[in-house]
Amino acid sequence: MSSGGGGGEPSWAWLGLLKWSLAHTDGTRPTSETMQMSDEDRKFLETVMKEGIVDEGERMKTILSDLTRELDRMKAEAERDTDGSNEETEAAQKDEEKTNEQELSEDDMVDLLTELRDIVEQIDYAKAFSAMGGVPFLVGCASERGVVPKSVRSSCLAVLATLTQNNPHVQDMVLKSGSLQTLADLFFAEIPREEGGDQDEQDIDGKLRSRIVQAISCSVRGHVEGERAF
Repeated sequence: MSSGGGGGEPSWAWLGLLKWSLAHTDGTRPTSETMQMSDEDRKFLETVMKEGIVDEGERMKTILSDLTRELDRMKAEAERDTDGSNEETEAAQKDEEKTNEQELSEDDMVDLLTELRDIVEQIDYAKAFSAMGGVPFLVGCASERGVVPKSVRSSCLAVLATLTQNNPHVQDMVLKSGSLQTLADLFFAEIPREEGGDQDEQDIDGKLRSRIVQAISCSVRGHVEGERAF
């Protein structure tokens, strides 16, 4: 199973980053400096999550918590498939079985991402989501080939396109994080190369690649440095 355009083992760092941010951002205490968040971004995030439209901010956090929980399950299953049965994976499986939380279906995850996309259409929430590590989360999830369902990956790219469109602040984040190169690599990795492979995993119809192009376009459009870098 490949990640980030097809090379190496999945690191899932993008998932850990968002989970940590969700756990430490409640509108009353600052996020850790390990996030490398500027004072301006930190103050903005705290203000929006505390004083903004509470329902939308809380709903965004709930959606992300639900998604990260389900992605954790996918990660654990992928690791069990790769490493086989050992003490750590068996313990993780037992902990998972103890939880009473209902698993999300692929359609459920797509619906949540669609709702998230609607929320981040508001520029303030787009900035807040990005300050929480939203850009690496979306790019990382979209890059998990063979682990995350293609429809979920495609939905992440749709959210990214909405997040970055006409938003210089978020476009700066995409540029500085190196996400443009990751998306470009992912595009080429998704080109079908062999017949007879897993049809569900291959981008036969080109829809996923179209979403990648859309995300790249929205990330650089109207952004001089981004257009030059691309």
